[in-house]
Amino acid sequence: MRILVLGSSGFLGRLLVDELRRGGHAVEGWSRSAADRPAEGSRRVDLAGDAPLPIPAAAWDAAVLLAGPSVPARFSAAVEGTATLRIAERALGHLARHAEGARVLVVSSAHVLAPSAEPLAEEGRIAPAGDYGAAKAAVEERARQYAGELDIVVARLFGSLGPGLPRGLLVPDLLERLLRAEPLVELAGPDGLRDLTDGRDVARALRALLETRPPGEPTIHVGSGRAIRLSELADRLRHALGSTSRVEFAPGTSASWIADAARLRSATGWTPLHDLEESIAWTARETALASRGTP
Repeated sequence: MRILVLGSSGFLGRLLVDELRRGGHAVEGWSRSAADRPAEGSRRVDLAGDAPLPIPAAAWDAAVLLAGPSVPARFSAAVEGTATLRIAERALGHLARHAEGARVLVVSSAHVLAPSAEPLAEEGRIAPAGDYGAAKAAVEERARQYAGELDIVVARLFGSLGPGLPRGLLVPDLLERLLRAEPLVELAGPDGLRDLTDGRDVARALRALLETRPPGEPTIHVGSGRAIRLSELADRLRHALGSTSRVEFAPGTSASWIADAARLRSATGWTPLHDLEESIAWTARETALASRGTP
């Protein structure tokens, strides 16, 4: 298939482009980031801007909407929320005009759901607690309005793990401070449970959803279904780096979102290939190498 990846220079965008190309697909990647790799098929396109969007030389068979702000702690409705909705509207409208009938995978977030310590299925209550979740819920609703023109599938992600995650998220920020050998790392947020899936496995899941449309199921949860306490994750990252730093969380308990990924498994046969220990080791090793400037 000819596949357009919108947001191709981000953490998941890079992994997805590689995964799709390994699967034999022709991939075009759009990103406004100057850090976008000068690889074949990549273009610098600002979906939040006003410039006309590129018209395809040949029709796209599918597209993945990954573009937009992705750090909840740095997200406001006025700035990032407005940009998120503009990006989605411009992208969906452009695809409806130039790729009618194409499968469009709209990547959303578990933050649209009411949090729970129990695994959440796709029918879970829509109740975003913050600006980030509210914007993602609005994008989901807008995307469904294009269902008559595009083959829309919403993929809600529950958390990814790997090197290259954006700053402002727990793992990259914690690793940065551990690598600076701070004796005490005091975190702004409280301890809690998280469902984290290796980014390479998330990319595999997204590829599967492009190749095998779940019949009659427009919303799919992508997650491991396993929960890890953040304090345990921090200890494992410290151990992987050989760090002696002490990590302390703020008082209280943070919200939890854990995936019920039964629909994804049933529709595509997907299961994670990388266990948590391997993902943690990969994340810590590659982040440490990047901090030293080692290729």
